[in-house]
Parts: sequence; C-alpha cells; structure tokens
Amino acid sequence: MPAGAPRIPLRGEIAREELPFKGSRTEMVYMTPEEKMAEVLRLAEEALLQGELPIAAIIFHGDRVVSRAFTSEKHDGRFLVHAEMKALQEMDREKNSMKERREMQLFTNLEPCMMCFGAAVHSFVGSVFYALGSPTDGAAKWVVDRWTEDHVDSVFSLPEVFGGLLSAGSRALFERYLAANPSGGLADWVRTLV
Repeated sequence: MPAGAPRIPLRGEIAREELPFKGSRTEMVYMTPEEKMAEVLRLAEEALLQGELPIAAIIFHGDRVVSRAFTSEKHDGRFLVHAEMKALQEMDREKNSMKERREMQLFTNLEPCMMCFGAAVHSFVGSVFYALGSPTDGAAKWVVDRWTEDHVDSVFSLPEVFGGLLSAGSRALFERYLAANPSGGLADWVRTLV
C-alpha cells in the first residue's frame, strides 16, 4: 500500500472507542495501517536486540492495543512461541465478544505460518496485515487462494489479508539478524526472506 493511501475500510464501519484529540476538540486522531505496522517493527527490533528472530505481532481493536508479543524461541527454548500465537492467546484471554473479535486487526512483520494463520481464523480476527512475505512457510497467500473452494459451509470466515506493508523495514531487521547470525540455526531460513 503506497504511503499516503487512504485508510483501508475493514468489514464496514468499525466501532472505535474515544481516542485522544489532536488540535481542536472535534478532530479525532486515528492510526493509519502504516503507523500500526511501524509499532510492530519497533517491537520486532526489541526482539532482535534480545537475540531473538525479529518477528513481532500486535492486535489492535480500532487504535487500542489488545495484545503484543514477539517470537521468543531462543529465550523459551521452544518452537511454538511465535509472535502471532502469543498475541492471539493473550487476546483470547480477554474473552471478547464475537463482534469485537471480527473488528480486530492482527499486524505482524512476517507473513504468518499455517499454525499462526489458522489460529487467527479460529480466533475470528477480522483482518491480518503483514509486512514481508515468507516464501517457504507463509500461509496467507496460499489460504486466500484456496479458501473459497475448500470452505463453502464453514462457520469460520477468512480474515481480510493485506501484505507488503512496510516490507523494507522488516527485511532490514532480518538482514541485521543475518549479520549477527551468519550460520547455523535459522540462518538458512532467514536467507529466504531477504
């Protein structure tokens, strides 16, 4: 999405809570998708500074941050602690209504894998925004291409999906990861991203 593009309408009118005023008492301030992704990139950089893969996710309801997380495989010594899964689990603990869940937006700086995208669908998130495509394990493009033919009578609906938002910033974080971790571990996978 080009900088300065109009806001993306998501599932019709989205109810938004009162937000801080900018200037006069009548001018509301809303975050653009680019501003939300910039927050995700800052969180991914925090992960990188802690020695983790620079992958982060933030779930927004309007402009309110519902949950935020970054991948913590190194710290936790486990593989299923993806940023999206952690953020979705935190969001789920809030026990939001179905209407609120469908208004939520999952922002992540890397195309979600099958596990994370499936969790987003089962969490009833209304939209998924990602920065950088993941050619070897990303699920968003595959699911969007296949959903309608395989899920005709499903109670689940496919979230709206938007990819490529601030991808250069995400790519730069993975390049920094590779510079610090040129071999072993996940270096070969990270090379597919840059």
